[in-house]
Amino acid sequence: MSFLSDLFWGLYFFLRGLVDVVLRRRRRRYVSATHIRAPRDVVWDAVTAETISFDGLVPIEITTGLHDGAENIYRANVRVGDTDIPMAYREIERRPPEGLVIEMLKDGSDPSVVPGSDYFFVCTLEERDRGTLLTSTHEITHETFMGRVFVPLGARQNGRRLQTYCEAEVGAPPRSTNKYFAALVTGALTYASFSYLFDGVFAAYLLLVLLIHEAGHAVAMRWVGLPVQGIYFVPFMGGVAVAAAPHENESERGFVALMGPGLSLIPTALFLLAGALTGEHTFNQLAFVSAILNGLNLAPVLPLDGGHVMESALSGADPEFIAIINVLALIVGLSVALYFGLYGLMVLLLLVSPLMIKAGRDGRGMEPITPTGRNWLVAGYLATVAFYIAVVTHLMA
Repeated sequence: MSFLSDLFWGLYFFLRGLVDVVLRRRRRRYVSATHIRAPRDVVWDAVTAETISFDGLVPIEITTGLHDGAENIYRANVRVGDTDIPMAYREIERRPPEGLVIEMLKDGSDPSVVPGSDYFFVCTLEERDRGTLLTSTHEITHETFMGRVFVPLGARQNGRRLQTYCEAEVGAPPRSTNKYFAALVTGALTYASFSYLFDGVFAAYLLLVLLIHEAGHAVAMRWVGLPVQGIYFVPFMGGVAVAAAPHENESERGFVALMGPGLSLIPTALFLLAGALTGEHTFNQLAFVSAILNGLNLAPVLPLDGGHVMESALSGADPEFIAIINVLALIVGLSVALYFGLYGLMVLLLLVSPLMIKAGRDGRGMEPITPTGRNWLVAGYLATVAFYIAVVTHLMA
């Protein structure tokens, strides 16, 4: 359920950030509390470790050390996948194992880590029954809009990473998750949102098409050996299939991205055939909805599937060139979303745009696609786009 939680809080912080911008509020305090089933000493050792690694879809490693010639100035490097992000901070107070106070420094830190000024972080550890309560407080004067989203969201994610790490250190049983329950809950919420926008029958069509589409991604993940974390639906927007491990290479990533619309070719063709044989309008409606949604999803704009296919196909090119293509595609995507009134898509594009542009500029650290793989990927992409265009043209004739 972590993906669903992050999505909810990301949207919440985005909307609250908009309100703060309108009201001209720059100073913000964010408090996040996490219960960890481990002794306080174990949590303290993790919080103050010179080197610590977190497993996950994108592995993270943090190394920290005193800056040369300074008593309380620290330099750290946060390695996310294959990308290095520098960080600097000044330790103000340390009370083992109760907590510490630090000041995040702009000088020596990447802007994504310190997106503002007068940035202070307070961490406290309290002994609780069967564990420790970790409370983190971030107080910052914002200088960027997206900092209003990523600072509080990052605090929640860091708490969860420490929770997983410390509980694994002491052998605590893993927390149970139910991917089917998450799909059911998010599906019900998404159906309700679509019913609000359209009628109940059309909302059911949309949800069915989305389920088939995300199942295509899940099948492709299993095909290439990736575990599937789950399928989640996003109210007013769509759905997403999440892998529980990172992709091995760009060929794999492009294939998984294409297989959402790719597998949907089969049911779309069957809906179209059933409509032709029976004359039942319902089948034609399903074919039309499937063709429109999957066709739009193939637009070469991140974070849509077409954008991921494009990035994989261009993975052997210069990263700066890919970043420029991403920016141009983002502008086109926002313009199209605004023209058709797809405000949910606009919000999604704005939320992920900084990360996607940075990923394009820095590269993803994966093995680039081979020329043969690129040719097959592009051919499959063009054939899939052509199919959906043909279906829409036929049904609108």
